[in-house]
Amino acid sequence: MNLRQVHRTVRATVRSVVQTFCENTSLHGLRYVYGEARTGATTTPHSRMLRMLWLLVCMVSIGFTMIMGMIAWMRFRTTPTITTIETMTYPIWNIPFPAVTVCNINKIDSRKARIIIDRLVKEYGMSEANATGLLIAQASLVNFEAVNTSYLELESVLGRMGWNPDKLLLELTQPCEDLIKVCYWLGSEIPCSKIIRRTRTDNGFCCSYNVDTTMQPLVLQQNQSDPRTPYRPRRLSGAGRHVGLSILIDVQPDTYMAPTKSYYGAEVYIHDSSDFPSDADFEHVAQPGWDVVMSVIPLPIESSSTMNQVPESMRKCFLPEESGTNGSDSFNLNVCMAECRLRTILKLCHCVPFYYADLSRIYGYFYSLRTDDTLDPELDDVEFGMDCDCKPPCSVLNYNVQTIVSQRTTKSFMSANFGGRNVSMYATLNVHFKDIYCVKYKRDAYMTWDSLVATFGGIFGLCMGGSVLSIVELVYYFTIKPFTVQREAKRAKRKGGNTLVHRKVTVLPYAARWDGMAHLPVGYFSRRNVLARERSAGKKLPVCVPQQPDIIAREPETNRISFIY
Repeated sequence: MNLRQVHRTVRATVRSVVQTFCENTSLHGLRYVYGEARTGATTTPHSRMLRMLWLLVCMVSIGFTMIMGMIAWMRFRTTPTITTIETMTYPIWNIPFPAVTVCNINKIDSRKARIIIDRLVKEYGMSEANATGLLIAQASLVNFEAVNTSYLELESVLGRMGWNPDKLLLELTQPCEDLIKVCYWLGSEIPCSKIIRRTRTDNGFCCSYNVDTTMQPLVLQQNQSDPRTPYRPRRLSGAGRHVGLSILIDVQPDTYMAPTKSYYGAEVYIHDSSDFPSDADFEHVAQPGWDVVMSVIPLPIESSSTMNQVPESMRKCFLPEESGTNGSDSFNLNVCMAECRLRTILKLCHCVPFYYADLSRIYGYFYSLRTDDTLDPELDDVEFGMDCDCKPPCSVLNYNVQTIVSQRTTKSFMSANFGGRNVSMYATLNVHFKDIYCVKYKRDAYMTWDSLVATFGGIFGLCMGGSVLSIVELVYYFTIKPFTVQREAKRAKRKGGNTLVHRKVTVLPYAARWDGMAHLPVGYFSRRNVLARERSAGKKLPVCVPQQPDIIAREPETNRISFIY
């Protein structure tokens, strides 16, 4: 078989399969593309026009189906989740009260620094200016500012004295009992030492309320022999200024020695109790002579069970079972970013900031003021960035804060909110829930795989009237049917038949157009009608010998089979 015969056979087979598929498929409209009986005409120009019109309609339906399917797929890929309002009256007693962290802008207390300066001068022969500058330079460990290179050699003296950055800055920082003088909780005064804890942040050592014990400095944690129990944050059952936290802050401006800002005051952070406070949690600065009131509006977002059906790469958030933490711990984005920042600092600087960990037991005393000389000199001009694979949790609790600040102009101001104390030289801070109800949001999967399949099925059925069986038909006719057609053609060829010759079948009356006879009505030559006409004419009926009639007549010049009736 040469190439031309193969091409002719393949073409005839494909044409036969396509015609058979269009005439028998359950898809709407395709049956009218083939077949003259469907359009009500034979091979007239009118029938061709109808077939072309149905072909155009079918092509438009197929194109519309593909476009709508592509839109559904892109929506599934780009919008995997949707956040809706679950309720407008979610009670706040189901939500933990936020943690409040207060950080003095001054990182070194001049009264405590005087003791170390005197020792450096007397025991190690250091000048008072160098000793003072060396301690002031320790504040650069918080804001990462460059220091005078002359202090790098002097820093080794602190190591011989038994100080490392963690212990030194913890010793020189203003104590929490001096920073926060008075505490009120739920309208009642309580000792601050029972509710305020020293915590470590990227802003240095601070004083926090309602925080987890893991936020405490490691030096303090090592002194605790009790096993760690899961922390349960405090909750409130009411809202308003008198149902919350009120504290009196004394920044002691006369002790400022190494401030990180150009003014007096304390920075206030509002964050989750298990959260490592970041710059995004910073709310306001409490300065002496100012009254700061913060109304907290919680924004809880809870993920539904359908989020499990969305891949992690699409939803871009972690579920509780994927966080990699223990069952009692909750994954937090700020904690993940802090750990990533720590890994990046270790990689680039080969040292750890004091507020992350105390590595003196492992590496000895390390001095963060000194840069690492082992770094590749070719990387000096490269701007490094963090490569963090940190995604937020799917269920998250955020706090919106509305702040009102008022300044006191009188030198003597007795506040009834703090037991009639004179608060003119202090900063007052009040944190409370604004309302007893809040808006709770719910995060669901916008479209899962089952809904995506249902969407495709609806589009396919709406535009073309198809179903799963229609797809099975399509697969069958274009995968199995060509082989059966070809096998039948070979079998017919072995029997001597003419294969793949499709004759048009036309039902004609007895009087054909090639015998020159006029067209007679249907049933004119039936035996009963012929006998009736003979009797009415008075003729003697001859005995007719039955002869075998020609059932099939073939047109001599056309490939058409005519059935005579």
